[in-house]
Amino acid sequence: MSKAIPTQKQLEWADMETGVIIHYLADIYNPDFKGYKTGAVRTELSPDSFNPSRLSPEQWVRSAYELGAKYAVLVANHCTGFSLWRTKVNDYSCASMKWKNGKGDIVREFVDACKKYGIKPGLYYSTGCNGYYDINDEEKQDYRSEKYTEYVKCVQKQVEELWSEYGELFEIWFDGGIVPVEQGGPDIYPILMKHQPDALTFQGPVEHKNNLRWVGNEDGRAPENCWGAYTPGKSSVTGDPDGEYWIPAETDFPNRSKKAFGGGWAWRANEEKYALTPEQLLQCYVNSVGRNSNMLVGMAISTDGDFQDEEQFIEYGKLFKKTFGIAKAELLNPCGDEFTIQTGGMQIDYISSCEDITGGHNVKGFAVYADGKELYRGECIGHKRIIPAEGIKAEKITVKITAKNENAKIKKVALY
Repeated sequence: MSKAIPTQKQLEWADMETGVIIHYLADIYNPDFKGYKTGAVRTELSPDSFNPSRLSPEQWVRSAYELGAKYAVLVANHCTGFSLWRTKVNDYSCASMKWKNGKGDIVREFVDACKKYGIKPGLYYSTGCNGYYDINDEEKQDYRSEKYTEYVKCVQKQVEELWSEYGELFEIWFDGGIVPVEQGGPDIYPILMKHQPDALTFQGPVEHKNNLRWVGNEDGRAPENCWGAYTPGKSSVTGDPDGEYWIPAETDFPNRSKKAFGGGWAWRANEEKYALTPEQLLQCYVNSVGRNSNMLVGMAISTDGDFQDEEQFIEYGKLFKKTFGIAKAELLNPCGDEFTIQTGGMQIDYISSCEDITGGHNVKGFAVYADGKELYRGECIGHKRIIPAEGIKAEKITVKITAKNENAKIKKVALY
């Protein structure tokens, strides 16, 4: 039997498969400025110079819905320290923008839009880097200094605002993790347990039961065998089939290529050519969700305040439904260790298998055959495993479990 078993929230997260992470960043208003992690942001990236004419969190969330996302994470406070809500801790926030005469609240509008479109809301807050407070994570920090101690107090106050004023959050992002309390970092866990005890946390406090881990790259690609279980000290990229904890990997990547501004995470004018094609996004789905991970697509918001690549998401949504919307054939809850679907010679592009992971990882090896000829052999199935079949025509497709624990169970085998 598997040592690590997912929580109900982790199972819910896996079923959602696709999310977005939305970046509306102060950096885009002065893209040639390189000191965005320093105190120079106070003058070089002053909020009173931000005056977006089409700022619309509802349009962002609508675009996510058109993509097919089931959850959305808003970057509420990135490396500059600029806050997308009217924080009471400092004046470096949307309260100092010309937008809505400083009366607007971007986080509030985002959460409200998520409710409208049936998308679960999440928030990102950078605890380790903040230009406004001159905390640069690229430089060595003295976590016991008066400067850092005061910064930590501000972090704690701001996350308390975020987690207590906007209702239940589905996922909370800690980019790069958190400096441990015993080393001088913020005492985050008690605040989390007080206000958002059920939230999933990306690279969150080690004590938290609903943690997620980083897949190790920003390419939209999980390793072929990407286990949801994990053992500290072992590979956080591949995970561990016999891991002590269930901490599945989330595969995040920007909607524009790395050649674009900010590695594709941030918007810049005249970079539309760097938007990934719908076909490239579909390949990322196969290489993330199809490898027992979740796909988290970045959204680069413009200086006008809108998501100008919405058509990209619309076209991907159409392509996804065409490709994976309805299976050509499927087996539900099959028994035994070998599952065969008679195809009648139809063309097969993808072969998908889903393990029942309520009891953790109990399938440890599998193979896929077309008319008895082996197409693929691997180890991890997990929530979903998709094997490209490249348009093969066969009379029958067989999936065989080659290694397992006693409680191994397959939920579905499907052909597309």
